[in-house]
Amino acid sequence: MNHDAIATALCGRYVKLAEGSGYLESNWTFPGDGTLIGAYIVAADAGRIRVTDDGDIVFNAAVAGARLTRDRASRYRALAEDFGLTLGDDGVISATCSPDELPFAVARYVQAASAIAHASLKHRPRDNERFERIIGTLLEAQFGKRIVRRPEVVGISGHQLRFPFGLDLDGQSPALIQTISADDNQTSWKSVYEAGGKFGDIRPARPGLRLIAVLESAKDTEKAGRYFADAADVVVYDGGALALAA
Repeated sequence: MNHDAIATALCGRYVKLAEGSGYLESNWTFPGDGTLIGAYIVAADAGRIRVTDDGDIVFNAAVAGARLTRDRASRYRALAEDFGLTLGDDGVISATCSPDELPFAVARYVQAASAIAHASLKHRPRDNERFERIIGTLLEAQFGKRIVRRPEVVGISGHQLRFPFGLDLDGQSPALIQTISADDNQTSWKSVYEAGGKFGDIRPARPGLRLIAVLESAKDTEKAGRYFADAADVVVYDGGALALAA
């Protein structure tokens, strides 16, 4: 079987790894990160061939933050079976076929892998949750027990407002911290406006509170920062250490 011909049909390429095995890379991608979907082609018993992802598809979803519950795993398994493949308890997608059936098995495999990858998108954390988790880890590493998660404060309107983090709330210089995520290099303006509303409600009620907006770096971060100019201190996070002084 000409593996290179199959790869060409998929607008991809075939890389020989050993005698009788290799990796076939398609031009289909994982949604969200653009990683190319591929398959390991390995020799099986009785002259048959095994097509498998070696767990890459489910692993990619997990690394992206998808919560892989039993029900969701069953959904992924059903998608694999719809295309004539199996998905084991170890997260490996595979199919075994004869050499003559390989082009059809690979085509079904790529369709199944793509379907499962797209289904996992719904199980990934939202961007605001992802960014909040990153900042929370950095804050606790930097300030330890001085950080409080999900503090609630009553604003001038009488409404109870929740923030992702509080710093030194029982100390001399208490602060409330609001995270603002970005997606595809664009700030979440919905979060910007919501944070602005909370800051405006808190400021007259608690003038002694320091208000901090932590923005994920994006192409419009500077514009978003100006929105908070008179409302809160702005910290832009673009990786590495968090430049926040207490």
